[in-house]
Amino acid sequence: MRYYIVWFFYHVAYWLVRIALFPVYSIRFEGRENRPKTKSAIFASNHRSYLDPVLVAMAAPHPFNYIAKESLFKTPGFSHLIRFMGAFPASSSTDPNYDMLAEATRRLKNKRYMTIFPEGTRHTDGKVGKGKTGMCVLSAKSGMPIVPVGIIFDSNNLHFRSRICVRMGKPFYPEDYGITPDSNPLQMKQMKDDVMASIKSMVEENPPFEIIHDEPKHKSSREKAREARDKEKAAKEN
Repeated sequence: MRYYIVWFFYHVAYWLVRIALFPVYSIRFEGRENRPKTKSAIFASNHRSYLDPVLVAMAAPHPFNYIAKESLFKTPGFSHLIRFMGAFPASSSTDPNYDMLAEATRRLKNKRYMTIFPEGTRHTDGKVGKGKTGMCVLSAKSGMPIVPVGIIFDSNNLHFRSRICVRMGKPFYPEDYGITPDSNPLQMKQMKDDVMASIKSMVEENPPFEIIHDEPKHKSSREKAREARDKEKAAKEN
């Protein structure tokens, strides 16, 4: 589909979502001036909720693409909707030649922004995980910068008029780390660590409002599994 058609419908959707969300939540954005001048960029964000892709997109109005679980593309109707809005699967059980990294690189070179959650799962307690180097691999192959994004909630549970802040940090460029498409993950570790440190500082230091550290009601599957392991370990120790 031609870029200007995508741009038009994307911005229509942007304003519809904005009209729907702003009466429900109190949302603010910081650091928008840090968006790079490049035509494409990778936005690496911490992962708090299923609302996160929308929040990142609202912080930088521009056609975004997302990597989503293959299972989300198996529902008729919904599959077409998320594909139209820029989502593409992380894997394909029906196409042995499918290459998610190649598809992501192609989209970045086609003037799309890309949202990535380097932690790999939601962290509902507001903490930031270690992250993975996949974002740096994509940055090296596409030549596009990584923009760190910190999403902060005033509580671990969203509610009516929850305060939400989306912060953007200064971009990281692969060439500043001497990273090329041939670099290995070990050579990319410093860039990954710096991006995650930037996200962590935006989320965990100098919060924009008072935060209530309540017990999350909707934990991720990994968090539930970790809690189960911790309880099992504690039971054995006692």
